[in-house]
Amino acid sequence: MDFEQLFHDVSFVLLYLAVALVAGMIITAVLVYFFKKDKMSVFKKYAIGIATGFAICAFTLMTYLKAEGNKLDGMPMDNLLFIPIIVEIAIVLAGMVAMLICSLFGKKPVKIAAIATGVALIGGFIAIMVEMSKYYEIVGEPYDADLVGLIVSAIIFMALIIVIYFLGDKRSISDTRSIVYGAVAIAMSFALSYIKFFEMPQGGSLTFASLLPLMIYCCMFGTRRGVIACLVYGVLQAVQDPWIIHPMQFLLDYPLAFGMIGVSGIFIEKNVFRFSGKLQRFNNVFGFTCGALVAVIGRFVCHVLSGVFAFHTWADLESYSTVAAYSMAYNSFAFVDMAIALAAGIMLLLSKTFTTQMAKSGDVGKNRQSVSVQEIEEDDDDDFVYPDDVKSASDVENSVSNAANDDSNEEL
Repeated sequence: MDFEQLFHDVSFVLLYLAVALVAGMIITAVLVYFFKKDKMSVFKKYAIGIATGFAICAFTLMTYLKAEGNKLDGMPMDNLLFIPIIVEIAIVLAGMVAMLICSLFGKKPVKIAAIATGVALIGGFIAIMVEMSKYYEIVGEPYDADLVGLIVSAIIFMALIIVIYFLGDKRSISDTRSIVYGAVAIAMSFALSYIKFFEMPQGGSLTFASLLPLMIYCCMFGTRRGVIACLVYGVLQAVQDPWIIHPMQFLLDYPLAFGMIGVSGIFIEKNVFRFSGKLQRFNNVFGFTCGALVAVIGRFVCHVLSGVFAFHTWADLESYSTVAAYSMAYNSFAFVDMAIALAAGIMLLLSKTFTTQMAKSGDVGKNRQSVSVQEIEEDDDDDFVYPDDVKSASDVENSVSNAANDDSNEEL
């Protein structure tokens, strides 16, 4: 069986299924909104469940085909890299499930589960680095990588990712809602990344707005959570398109490059644009656009540095004056890929229904605060004030008057 051809055929099938699924959900959402508006919350839960199931099935199927294809092609070292990366992803998924279960018992168990997951991830990361080092010792001669340049570049971008993380607002790790939506965003982005319009010969591709779910997640739940979700997604990309020759090149092309996507929502999170009147509806659009531009520039620079220091021996110097020029031209696909996601994102953000639902489901712009005039119901998964956790002042007054009437009746 030709697994490589089967891999591409299944990708096209998933493309049509994803388009049909999205179209069906949009049509259903419109019908529910106009004819059964009280059922929108139920529909949202079903939609999330269906999207998650589709993404997990796509991930499982494509991972199997990729593994079998590598095995038949006689690439034992690729499988040597493939296994620890899969283990690392399994740790992430198990950690998410553990935190969700622990959230039923309080915040302290969630923190314990998060710490245990973090320790396991560090151990898995060390294993990946060791295996990649062994791999480079065997196949590194044809590549002639500039190790100093790779190490310095990786360290700079690791520091930059840390800075971006701490620029984001501090948010609770025990927020069940953010964990669930994060898993959904990662799964949807990974499934969409298999739907490729064009694939580059040495890695990279134009996809069906695969980064959009992660970018929307960053806008909904903040930069810190967004960075973590994007780092996980970057590791997943190493499973799908494994062009790996060195640990530092792996960091630049995968976790760090896609981790930069986590900055997508920082302008919305910081409420940079504050237009009023008719322009108010464009606040999120401008914030989303600026965040996307910063994100794609960061991703682009990571790929360019990887090309200069790791893959420079493949540069056609007869056509390009420098290796840097070659790498910049080759990796320019990142801008086109982001443009597709940006266009789709702007269309969504111009929809009042979508932005209202996004604001209701996320916690960006919602503060931890006490409300004197409004009564807040206790939220079981975090301490943010959500729109559906708040009762109106009239409801509060009615409840107070009813209580007073009950007291007077008891006295009589």
